[in-house]
Amino acid sequence: MLIQEKIKQAKQLLKEFNIDCWITFTRESQINGDPTLQFLSSADVTWHSAFIMTKSGKAIAIVGQYDKKMIEDLNAYDNVIGYVQSIKEPLLENLKKIAPEQIALNYSIGSEISDGITHGMYLTMTNYLSELGYKGKIISAEKITSALRERKAKSEIENIKAAIKHTLQIFKLVTKYIQPGKTEKQIADFMKAEVNKRKLGYAWDENVCP
Repeated sequence: MLIQEKIKQAKQLLKEFNIDCWITFTRESQINGDPTLQFLSSADVTWHSAFIMTKSGKAIAIVGQYDKKMIEDLNAYDNVIGYVQSIKEPLLENLKKIAPEQIALNYSIGSEISDGITHGMYLTMTNYLSELGYKGKIISAEKITSALRERKAKSEIENIKAAIKHTLQIFKLVTKYIQPGKTEKQIADFMKAEVNKRKLGYAWDENVCP
């Protein structure tokens, strides 16, 4: 649901900012993932992957064949294309159809959350575009990626409200639990147990509460 909402939001942002096409271009995202990918895919991708949004309202995903089913199951994209040998052909074929005057990529000088594309992937994309004879502009997608993160979708707001509610409940319980002689670890274990009881699915950060 969240990804469907965020992709719908992204299409509206392209219209708002008057940007023809936005591409999140990534690979091996478990190792070096794009911070924006969490809004576009439910899991990491392996091969070269392009998540394309257009001002006209299209959402296209071009991914390795073994990731195709996972992306299709999101029911968020108008077209999901799987490839085996190279992403270049399906990518350039779709960009020819879109014929954008601008392409926004996830790079930024000042914002780490908008600087998801690696230098190597940027060079790969520009090499592909040169083969296409692309004469438009490549611009930063910072406006889009920042707004996508800042403007909360309905399900995000519901999750935030639920998280606040459960946090307040746990703080109330831990306030009663804390007594002289209790160690930091005992308190952390108590809070972790309360989170697990509620089956909230929160990730327990061992760096914060070891």
